[in-house]
Amino acid sequence: MSAPRERKSVTRSPQERRTAMNGSAARGDALGSRAVNGAMATAPRVHCTLAPLGNEYMLLPTTAIAEVIEYLIPVPVHSAPEWFLGQIEWENRQIPVFSFAALISGTAPSAITPKARIMIVKSLSDSARVPYLGILINDIPRLVSVEVEDLMHIGDDRKSLGVFCHLEVQEQTAVIPDLDRLTHLVTHAAFGILPITQAPG
Repeated sequence: MSAPRERKSVTRSPQERRTAMNGSAARGDALGSRAVNGAMATAPRVHCTLAPLGNEYMLLPTTAIAEVIEYLIPVPVHSAPEWFLGQIEWENRQIPVFSFAALISGTAPSAITPKARIMIVKSLSDSARVPYLGILINDIPRLVSVEVEDLMHIGDDRKSLGVFCHLEVQEQTAVIPDLDRLTHLVTHAAFGILPITQAPG
């Protein structure tokens, strides 16, 4: 499987990680939340991953993605919201898994198909408890090379939870997740508390 991976053991300060692993959002601000917002300021073309969520796609810079794995049935968490599917074990870690599509739409998660995958994403929020998020996607994502000037910001009138913005890229509607906000939502769903963050080094 040609899944995006990044396994470099480089020690960086939290500020360096935020600077090195980010993206932007439409026309120079392009592609990102506070956690995904710097790379496009200096690069006219960014390598991204376009992942199917259902009726739309999720767009993330490949540097924010650790791995895409086959779907594993998560262990459910008692009293968690419906969009939170539970936890799986990955690389000797417990990874919270959720349906971003269900969170955005406010509906129940769709049925799991044989093509379903889990995208392991770096939370980018210096969360000691939740350094990675598992996002349910409908199929194997595809790599795209995005020209910043070609991105068209189409807004998010619904003000969906965990969404930074919606874009049109390569004739597809794509959602840019707010990874900081998602980390808070997922941590609260999994543990009933806000994330524990590391002090800046």
